[in-house]
Amino acid sequence: MTEYILAVDIGGSKYMIALLDSHGSLVEVSYHKWRTLSKANVIDETITSTRELLGKHLDKSPSMIGITIPGLADPRRGIWLKSSFSGIGNLSIGSIFQGEFGIPVYIDNDARACALAEKIFGACKDKENFLYMTISNGIGGAVFTNNMLYYGGYGHAGEIGHCIVVEDGYPCKCGNNGCLEMHAAGPGIVRTYLSLAGNSGPYDKSLDAKAIAELAKKGDATALKIFQLEGYYIGKVVATISNVLNPEIVVIGGGVSLSFSLFEESLNKTMDKYLFKSANPNLKIRASQFGYNGGIYGAAAVALSGKNQLYNWANLSLG
Repeated sequence: MTEYILAVDIGGSKYMIALLDSHGSLVEVSYHKWRTLSKANVIDETITSTRELLGKHLDKSPSMIGITIPGLADPRRGIWLKSSFSGIGNLSIGSIFQGEFGIPVYIDNDARACALAEKIFGACKDKENFLYMTISNGIGGAVFTNNMLYYGGYGHAGEIGHCIVVEDGYPCKCGNNGCLEMHAAGPGIVRTYLSLAGNSGPYDKSLDAKAIAELAKKGDATALKIFQLEGYYIGKVVATISNVLNPEIVVIGGGVSLSFSLFEESLNKTMDKYLFKSANPNLKIRASQFGYNGGIYGAAAVALSGKNQLYNWANLSLG
């Protein structure tokens, strides 16, 4: 009998709802932009969209729900603790969804969820030690070590986005300046582009990282410079983390990873400069195969991992 999973991926500017089976085959996925990003609206919009999608597939009732959230999460209690990007925090999203739909709910931070997706469905099925990094409106990370998802002493390992890459750089809501997230995530890419382009840049208020990537592909000098910096910032952080953790592979996901070819050369040059190659002789870096759907597969992987107690200890079903 085929088992189905309801996957909810919550992002900083959008969210996705999907129905898929336990093998990773998508039945349907719906994409939505937030009307307003607030506690109340997150719950209202995601539950309404979930009911709409499930109403079209009454013969494929899910047996579990997986939810990914941006920022700090408490998977055991199903709580979205804090998001630097949106300011949302202390939201018991797991228990709310379980109350609405009456089936087990599992939640986790989006980067850890996507690392689980790479392990269950993607490039790391045969890897026991790897690093996952997501770059979108924010930046997060996750660590697999000895075939287990690593949570750290306080449950928040993998906050790669808050490594400092620019001394006295852009201020971050975490309280520091110069965080990787502020310079290499989507909004940071736009901010730096506007700063370097001045009044001569071909941009408007709708400019985003994807549009800047398109400019780079057309040869825009400022856009090309931005992605050189992207590779440098990411490469410096990844090299440092790899020197500490010694992963077999590094997978980069999130929306900005779709522009991987634009910063791959700069990334590799930076890695070559800062990586201790004797200790990491065969380290591979690649973009995730899941593209924009990474969070959906991540949410499904969180549910499967939680239900079957795979790879980690934190994802326990509510109730």
